[in-house]
Amino acid sequence: MLAPTASKTWQCGMMAISWALVEVPRYCFYLNGLLGPGGQTASRAYVPGSPFMYMNMVSNRKSAFKKRFAPPPEPPKAPVGVEFPIDDKGGRSTSEVGKQVFAAAFAGMGTPEGKAASAKCLGVKNWRFGYNKQIVSLVRLGCESPKAALGSAQAGLKWMNEHMVFHSADQKLQGPFEATVDKVKESFHTGEVKGTKSRAGLMYQIPYDGGWHPTKPHPPPADKVLSKDALKDQATKWAAAGIIEPDAAQALCFTSDYFAAGKSLEDVYVVMIGAGSAMGPFPKLLEMGATVVAIDIPGGWGKGGPRPTYTLWKRLCETAKASPGALIFPLSKPQSECKTEQDMYESAGCDLMKQPGEIANWLVEWQKKLPSSAKVMIGNYTYLDGELHVKLALCADYCIARLRKARPSTGVAFLCTPTDIHVCTDASDAAARANYGSGFGSLGLEKLANLLSGGKFLIKNFSEPVQAQGGKSIKLVDGLSVAQGPNYALAKRMQHWRAQVEYDAGATVSSMVAPSTATLSVIHNKTFAWAYGGMPYFKYEIFKQETTNAVMAAMLMHDILDDKGPKNGKNRAQFKIDNTLELFSTQAVHGGLWRSPYKVDSLGEVSALIYFGGLAAPYLAALAALGGAAAFYLV
Repeated sequence: MLAPTASKTWQCGMMAISWALVEVPRYCFYLNGLLGPGGQTASRAYVPGSPFMYMNMVSNRKSAFKKRFAPPPEPPKAPVGVEFPIDDKGGRSTSEVGKQVFAAAFAGMGTPEGKAASAKCLGVKNWRFGYNKQIVSLVRLGCESPKAALGSAQAGLKWMNEHMVFHSADQKLQGPFEATVDKVKESFHTGEVKGTKSRAGLMYQIPYDGGWHPTKPHPPPADKVLSKDALKDQATKWAAAGIIEPDAAQALCFTSDYFAAGKSLEDVYVVMIGAGSAMGPFPKLLEMGATVVAIDIPGGWGKGGPRPTYTLWKRLCETAKASPGALIFPLSKPQSECKTEQDMYESAGCDLMKQPGEIANWLVEWQKKLPSSAKVMIGNYTYLDGELHVKLALCADYCIARLRKARPSTGVAFLCTPTDIHVCTDASDAAARANYGSGFGSLGLEKLANLLSGGKFLIKNFSEPVQAQGGKSIKLVDGLSVAQGPNYALAKRMQHWRAQVEYDAGATVSSMVAPSTATLSVIHNKTFAWAYGGMPYFKYEIFKQETTNAVMAAMLMHDILDDKGPKNGKNRAQFKIDNTLELFSTQAVHGGLWRSPYKVDSLGEVSALIYFGGLAAPYLAALAALGGAAAFYLV
């Protein structure tokens, strides 16, 4: 019987009726099956199924007892290495860190506009989908004055170093990241592998057989390489087509001529944080005779869990042996105590997120043995998903700052992603505006696509210039993609901040935009591959990975070797670079992004449709021809 209060609720009445309609007939059926004349028939129906019913009951009973008598969960392990700070709710929110650090960067500008933007940033409700607007605002406000841009970069890095936390493995060191890591005293032993090839007669080559397309997915064949005049001709063609900027073409020609003159990278030392990266210049540097100082993971862990220790280091060492260059790397014990090569591979490497202090100490010790004339560059080529990318960026930044302090002549290198907001050249901005509506937009279809999508497709790739103090008009290209996430954007912004700080201090900073590249991690997603297939229509060239590696390595070599280039902080006045954010407008290899009229993340669906339309075009043409022939015959 229902309680008086419940009987007044219609939902309870419906529940009672539902129970009566289902349960009462079911129990009547059971009773009739056991006592009535159909009992034997019912038994014959239940007997075959009874073992399964019984075993299911036993399984449920075991599961219940397992949960009931399960031992209490183990207490959480103490954190080791770099961590996000604990927030007010007791968690480690990456979104809260993102808001706080960008708010600090705004405040670091020292302007009323920066102060107001800082407060607004802290008030963003959904950081995951609101962070991109804050980055655009940060860059635009930074463009207004050199002081605002530099102050923003310094404040952002300062916040990360003071608020991210670090725990040593033995838990004896705990606290704010930079101050805690500074207390680490340990280091590594040094391993070295020398190449067996001669440095004489080196020639710079770039694998190239045209851009990537779904119909041309394979790496360039061995005989498809650009060198000497062919390389320089292609650089000129890329610049003329708006695939790279003119000063990037000049840098490529410089590198080609340098090696054609019989020179090598004998006195060049490049510290590669993330030496095994697919997008890094490791093999090219060794091929041209440089010494690479490799920082990468120790054996025993990797994506997906443990893996054989020697896998990565065997590849790196064998590449070095077969080259005219040399490889230097950290070891957990003296190289003389490594009984075999595999023993050496298993002792090589370091954990950047847990051992930034040891790595920095080792680098500082290593550079003391170099001649003063040695050309040293340190670059960050690391990547991991999500919050790990931010942790890697911070630890790499610490190592870069320490080496720069110990050896001020050291240059800094990063690869800028095209999916970011950058200062661009006046010429590329003008080209993007001129290209707007130059395709099927002349029929109004581009605007129609934008309208029908609610403004999501074919968004303009250009905005109003920033009028900086002193009267300079600074142009921007916004390639930010919300889908890449706030952690990735923060990690790349930290690299920009470090580049700005060191460039202002007079260092050579080899940091330029790299092109969209058909890496395996990208094109294994069919939707991305389809979108890439249609992008040439919008004046893009998607580079194959082998081409990108060789081109960006050539750019790096130019910046190391040519002390008269725009990436040398001492040449700012000559190239009229007033604001450190203008550093990123030089030598861009953007693949056409800067001269395309539309934002890259608003092109995907339309590009895919264009790609499939191109595939279907020959068949439609054939059908039209058949239809025309049939009509002619009938007439």
